[in-house]
Amino acid sequence: MTDAKLLIVADDLTGGLDTGVQFARQGISTRVVVNPGAGANWAQTEAQVLVAVAETRHMPPEAAYDTVFGIVSVGRRAGIPYIYKKTDSALRGNIGAELSAALKASGKDVLAFLPAYPAMNRITVRGCHYIDGVPVAQSMFGKDPFNPVMESDIQKLIGIQTDTPVTGEEDAGKGILVVDAQSDEDLKEAGRRLAGKGYLSVCAGCAGFAAFLPDLIGLDKGEVFEDPDLGESLLVISGSLNPVTLKQLEAAEENGFKRICPEPGEEISVLAEELSNEKWVILDSSGMDPESAAFRDYVQKKGLEGEETRVCIASFLAEIMAELPKTYEGTVMVIGGDTLLACLERLGCKDLEPLAELFPGVVLSRYMAGDKERMLISKSGGFGSGSLLLDLRGMME
Repeated sequence: MTDAKLLIVADDLTGGLDTGVQFARQGISTRVVVNPGAGANWAQTEAQVLVAVAETRHMPPEAAYDTVFGIVSVGRRAGIPYIYKKTDSALRGNIGAELSAALKASGKDVLAFLPAYPAMNRITVRGCHYIDGVPVAQSMFGKDPFNPVMESDIQKLIGIQTDTPVTGEEDAGKGILVVDAQSDEDLKEAGRRLAGKGYLSVCAGCAGFAAFLPDLIGLDKGEVFEDPDLGESLLVISGSLNPVTLKQLEAAEENGFKRICPEPGEEISVLAEELSNEKWVILDSSGMDPESAAFRDYVQKKGLEGEETRVCIASFLAEIMAELPKTYEGTVMVIGGDTLLACLERLGCKDLEPLAELFPGVVLSRYMAGDKERMLISKSGGFGSGSLLLDLRGMME
């Protein structure tokens, strides 16, 4: 058996961290496990909250269903009483397949889905999801190069991948229940209603609703991590081509950050040494734009195709990060879930401990690199204001 009271199943690593930190910031012991399918005992933990990173966002729907079903089944067998299927706050990925898998594996009749994240201007109104006031399919997430969101109506989006009943009526009594929310107060009130109906044993959403679960399901709160020492230098490794991230990188470059945009195939040890000699520096994957001629040439020479072309960007950045401990002592920030996962796998890191949320969606975690404890900052590509990196530098200074 396990001490965990809540299992969170996340479809990517940055999402798992920005959800897990909602519990850590309230003094609740939290563990984030990378690649949970690789070990038989991953569900055995002394932490109250266990975040299993399924990495299903880019899988075919059938594979995503099987992966989530398997993880939830392990959690149930371990005796974890509450399941939370963490979804992308912009509805990217295998939403329908994963929600239906979580519901089926839980053995329950209803899975409540609250996708809103009002603090990030992501709300749900009459079953339609909005990003900054724009229906999600018409936003920049509808143009995502790897996971475009094609439908803003959540019931229709879920229905693309499953025949599980989907409803907006809380008294329907069966299927996936889509719940509206335009504010944190809406989420809190919805949580109280759902708890009264017994619908929180298996539910879903992003970090927005997760922040209210501790009080709703009675988790024990302890000492909160405070005053992190972030050091005096910052290296940002960005594998995201999201317009939000690109604006952040441009603003930082205009205000004193050195920005290095390598093309595929550049010498890794030389890049790592160059990065180590800078105080405020960005390693940016925009030089590996899938639409660029240099990237197409690199992919052709390597014989890569399909999914391999997406993964190779993250793998290239991970190789550089693996070189850094030899020369770099500052703080590292990684932007983008694929890049973060590749970096941790390259370092042989199996899990992380989220410590603090520096800004909304920007997470400080602790991990072990060999026998040395290190700090890491991470965020999803679509999170944060245009001045985020400058604000982070200001915090460090």
